[in-house]
Amino acid sequence: MEPWLILLPAFVMSALMIVTHTYLGLHVLARGIIFVDLALAQVAALGVSFAFLLGEEPHGLSAQLYAFGATLAAALAFAGLRRIPGKTTREVIIGCVYVVSTALSIVILSRSSQGMEELKSLFNGNILWIRWQEIAVVAGSYLTLAILHGLYRKRFYALSFATEEAHPPGFLWEFLFFASFAIVITLAVNVAGVLLVFAFLIIPAFSASLVTHSLLGRLLLGWGLGISGAVAGLWLSFSADLPVGATVVSVLGLLPLLAVGLRMMRVTTYK
Repeated sequence: MEPWLILLPAFVMSALMIVTHTYLGLHVLARGIIFVDLALAQVAALGVSFAFLLGEEPHGLSAQLYAFGATLAAALAFAGLRRIPGKTTREVIIGCVYVVSTALSIVILSRSSQGMEELKSLFNGNILWIRWQEIAVVAGSYLTLAILHGLYRKRFYALSFATEEAHPPGFLWEFLFFASFAIVITLAVNVAGVLLVFAFLIIPAFSASLVTHSLLGRLLLGWGLGISGAVAGLWLSFSADLPVGATVVSVLGLLPLLAVGLRMMRVTTYK
């Protein structure tokens, strides 16, 4: 079989993730709650770990329901972060959720002889072996969320990008935003792993933010940078027989440097 046929499902899944995750990543950057996505991803992994302890298949439907329930509970809690004064305090709370979820996952999976292998899988994922049926489920879910955020784009925009003088929408919209986050992350962690989910959420959005101030420009550039990095990382992982998640994240780590180069070229051009 041709290599590109093997890599095609992984690339399509990566593209779906980049399109949705970059959008969410721009919201996260605007709010200054950088590690909320990492915390939610680890909470999803904790839900899968608990399901694994109960004898469920880690990548089965029951495990995904456990993961979604855990992330939805965390989303409900994070929806109240806006009421907590002080950016540092909010970041500390998010950091605590992440580290405690990680510790609990390790404790739970240590009870099984195969637990550490499953923990490794949760971090690195298995995106190279994703099936088209799984991609269809993810695509349908992401499309539904995209329609929701498109129909109510002004309300979701106000949550993250409104000026301090403006009054953002209430708690219900805040919860809907984090619930969307929970759905996206639960589906992504199942196949891509915690590392890749966090990288797709933050690195393309951050890299694009180094180049342009326009929200639409950041979104489009983030998509372009993210997809380019994913293609390069997947090909390197496949051709050199390297761990998929870690390899793609390593390649994505070069994107901020590329963005700085693009910014310097842009400044030089306009001088």
